[in-house]
Amino acid sequence: MSANSMDKASDDPAASDELAQAESDVERARERVAQSMMALRNEVARQVDWRSWIQRRPALFIGGAFAVGFWLGNRR
Repeated sequence: MSANSMDKASDDPAASDELAQAESDVERARERVAQSMMALRNEVARQVDWRSWIQRRPALFIGGAFAVGFWLGNRR
């Protein structure tokens, strides 16, 4: 866009309204992306938290610890 057409766009109220609407749309999109990224970050952190795995299935992990201990104790 040339400088002359930029001056015309800034003088035109309709173009100014369109620009404000576009900026508003971009800001809303940024906010949605930021919210999505935070939700994804929280979900990934929850999925890889080993403490929650143990809390959900304590018997499985106790059995696994026993099996590993038994295997390590009986190696030659």
